[in-house]
Amino acid sequence: MELIRKIRNAFSTKANNGGIFAPVTTATSTAPWYNNPGAQIEQYRQWVYVAVRAIATRVASTNLNFIDEETSSRLEPSHPLRQLFREVNPHDTSVTLWTKTMMFLELTGNAYWYLPKNALGEIAEIWVIPSHYMRVIPDAEKFIAGYEYSCAGVRETFDTDEIVHLKYPSPDSVYYGTGPLQAAADSVEAHKAMKKAERKSFEHGAFPGLAIQTEEKLAPTVRARLEKAFENGFSGANKAGRTLILEQGLKVRPFTMSPREMDFMQSSKMTRDEILAVFGVPAAVAGISEDVNRASAEAMLYTFAENTILPKLRLIQAQITQDICSKYPGVIEAKFENPIPAVRSEERADMELRLKYGITTPEEERERLQW
Repeated sequence: MELIRKIRNAFSTKANNGGIFAPVTTATSTAPWYNNPGAQIEQYRQWVYVAVRAIATRVASTNLNFIDEETSSRLEPSHPLRQLFREVNPHDTSVTLWTKTMMFLELTGNAYWYLPKNALGEIAEIWVIPSHYMRVIPDAEKFIAGYEYSCAGVRETFDTDEIVHLKYPSPDSVYYGTGPLQAAADSVEAHKAMKKAERKSFEHGAFPGLAIQTEEKLAPTVRARLEKAFENGFSGANKAGRTLILEQGLKVRPFTMSPREMDFMQSSKMTRDEILAVFGVPAAVAGISEDVNRASAEAMLYTFAENTILPKLRLIQAQITQDICSKYPGVIEAKFENPIPAVRSEERADMELRLKYGITTPEEERERLQW
């Protein structure tokens, strides 16, 4: 116990020294937003958006069940726990709940649920709080004293039983998670730089790197006039294909890029693949059809479900079982439907046989009618 107390004290001191947003990790990166949750949210675009959306929509489409471990049966639809996750709050649906949750988890490694209670002390609603507005309040004895929300000068403190903190494991912090975006930070920055260079090449003209050659020495005024004429006449992608008329003695030749420069311009595909790989999203799932046939697409979907979605569902259902199910009578376990397509097909085939011989429960029969 003494060792545990010392470990808690060490992490508490470290977190308190980190300011309102304690650093998620001490590792370094070329990305300036690496340790800034607010800036991490701003990276939700391009291939990061594609990867996060693919994960969020897949999780949101997976049914969450609650199992009474004493009877090994699912809770009835009228059970308060099932109603809670079906009627999340007055403004969000269950789909919105999971989409927002996965969005913050993937971008920051952390997601927070606020659980307001009714007059009877029961959980009444679930609200997703933006993770970049939340911080953990460490405590040397209790480990976590509570949580603090801070945004636009508004501060609110929550007790530990009011917040469910979902987080991906971190090698450096016991209070905060490390998300896929941080692992892909350098690739994201490289891809942004490449896209910026590509955009600039279009902005600068339909003939990037054009060289005008003459045997004569041009006066400064003539040089300036020619440069301005070419910029006005041919700068910008919308002026591509215009007729080029040269004065006597002038010759045009393309100023070709070196192999290194050409490789730089073409390597955005490599950084795209790196970003998707870190998030665990295969090409077919991301909507990329090149070199993808039906067989490989099905294999990618299977891999995506087994290696990316299933581990995330297990992490989340364990947290729900610990922080929410434990507040209800009995022994209840949260359990997502298996997201792997082949496994779901086998489970449904098995249920068909059980229905045929009349050995299914009413709950299973209702589920079959929803297929």
